[in-house]
Amino acid sequence: MKSHPFQRASVSLRDHLEGAVFVGAEDITATDCQKTPERCREGSVLIVGVDSIEPEIDTIDTAIQRGIAGIVTERLLPFSIPQCLVPDARLAYAQLAMQIADNPCEKLLTIGVMGSHGKTTIALLISAMLKRLGGKAAYRTSLGCSNGDRSDLKVSSEPTALSLANWLDSCVKKQAPAAVVELSDSMLMQRSAGAIQFDVIVIPSYRVSQKLTSLETRGLETAMARACLQLKKHGLVIYNADDARLNRWIEKNQIPAIGYGLDADAEVRGKRLTREPGLQSLMVTAGNSLMPVNTKLIGDHHARHVLGAIATGYAFGLELHEVIGGVERMERIPGRMQNIAKGQSFQVYVDGADQADRLAVALHALSSQNRGRILCVAEVPEALDAEGRAAFGRVLERAASKVILTQSRKTRNAGQAEMWEVLDGCEKPAAIDLVPNRAAAIELALRAARPGDQVLLAGWGTNGWTAGNDRSVQFDAQKAENTLATLGESGTRTTPSLSVFP
Repeated sequence: MKSHPFQRASVSLRDHLEGAVFVGAEDITATDCQKTPERCREGSVLIVGVDSIEPEIDTIDTAIQRGIAGIVTERLLPFSIPQCLVPDARLAYAQLAMQIADNPCEKLLTIGVMGSHGKTTIALLISAMLKRLGGKAAYRTSLGCSNGDRSDLKVSSEPTALSLANWLDSCVKKQAPAAVVELSDSMLMQRSAGAIQFDVIVIPSYRVSQKLTSLETRGLETAMARACLQLKKHGLVIYNADDARLNRWIEKNQIPAIGYGLDADAEVRGKRLTREPGLQSLMVTAGNSLMPVNTKLIGDHHARHVLGAIATGYAFGLELHEVIGGVERMERIPGRMQNIAKGQSFQVYVDGADQADRLAVALHALSSQNRGRILCVAEVPEALDAEGRAAFGRVLERAASKVILTQSRKTRNAGQAEMWEVLDGCEKPAAIDLVPNRAAAIELALRAARPGDQVLLAGWGTNGWTAGNDRSVQFDAQKAENTLATLGESGTRTTPSLSVFP
């Protein structure tokens, strides 16, 4: 039989699953754990109840015939094979996966990043800082994954507890001194990261998502508090002290933490110095140290992310000048106010802002640079309700000089109602240009831009879209670069007529 890449020595379930009750045996030992019968093999333990849909009886029978060691379940199942009854199958899956991987969290620094906004950016900033200081660092974010050796590893938006444990094990084998993992809401709720022990958890923000119900919000708060219980004995939380809601949450849960911020009185504090197109400077105070930092990531939100990375290095006792040098290495984050520069006389940024609050943050970052007009190509938000789309429209009208609204997720007729819902939030809806074809809208905005203007392409970030009859996948950054190159070659700045758009 082909060897399994995750095979380890046998692990006792009784030793590692607290509160477990065994039926048909005093204990179960396993060399592998799986949540689906199809992936089981001899020596595996099958965890039933991790997914919302339980496996079929005949597939479990097939797994038993392959020689699995037993079943872990929340309720007794009609099989004669030894079973382990646990109160939470998802947590049991995470704990077993980590133990079978020989508990890699004990062999490297682990940093978790959770919260509503900014997780990816701050995770990559921390990784850049640690890589400069330690030579290598592992990270796992929504934009990519690295085990400290390779940075082109595939990343799933919904990782399993097994894949997380396997990744951490590979980080140890590649001798990465630290691993940074972005904790999405689903990872917290599904407990796929429920067995990771953290040295530090960083929380860049906690704003109520427009996509969550009040019940889901309370569940997420509980999951975040539960994650903080996974801190190692010396562990602590690093949080954005400028976030009032997050401050209250930290105080309510009595979590050991240090804060950072631009405005609040915090252990790591930044003072705004200068802002130029594509560059901002801060004076950072950490303990008794004072030092400037320059970053190409613009906006107060990115300034706070920079401070969060610096605060992480400060918490580890690293020298401030080394920490700042590492943070300054990160010059751009794909799809997060990503600067597109092709020698043009105006600024172009790509951002994934798909909610009113995210859009407001992006547009504020541009207005704070005191430049010319702000031209915004915005995608109609699909995940929001009518009220959320109206709020999106209000932000667009108030913060941008010129708005071009696109609809790339649906056909023109199917998406027309949602475009009207965005316009419902505008006092002067006639001032908004409706150009469903996003490729044409981007070209229109770039041709209309004048020296000193700023163009924001919002709503897609690093994700691909299609336009009109062209079904090939396109990307905001790629389309902007190609258009800017064409404009540079032609030397023309003429604005096309809207009548050319399909």
